[in-house]
Amino acid sequence: MLLVLLANSGAGAAENLTHISFYFHEVPSSAPNATIATVASLNVTGSTFGDLQVFDNPLREGADPSSTLIGRARGLVVAASLDNSGMVSMVEFVFSNFGNYSGSTLASLGHLTIPDVTERSIVGGTGVLRFASGYYTTQVISSTSDLGVALLDVYFTTKL
Repeated sequence: MLLVLLANSGAGAAENLTHISFYFHEVPSSAPNATIATVASLNVTGSTFGDLQVFDNPLREGADPSSTLIGRARGLVVAASLDNSGMVSMVEFVFSNFGNYSGSTLASLGHLTIPDVTERSIVGGTGVLRFASGYYTTQVISSTSDLGVALLDVYFTTKL
């Protein structure tokens, strides 16, 4: 009986699917003012397995590097596949200038493949995004030796 009561206690919480989009701008480690760095590597020829990278990338309203800065994407990427087919990423989206979301965060976790469209989980949030859950897709828009830009389409619900 307790299980039934606990299961029903959250049934009244309103959940609305929200969609937001923004652009992730990354300056490669080989370029000046890099926003990503390799902090550990096994240094195995022909393999990135075991490489650990950290990043602090700007989030912008548009693909243009001069578009409005709305926050930062901070996290880790680990090359966790022996065949170099993908990585595991942990990202915290920190919104500083994004309307009602300013001062809030979204946390994500998932498998990353490049250059394919990648889908990853939203596993939580803070502020007005507390208890967020959902997913987002990442699609590379452009990639040069100086800058990589990806479109992020984020779909989530909250229980607030």
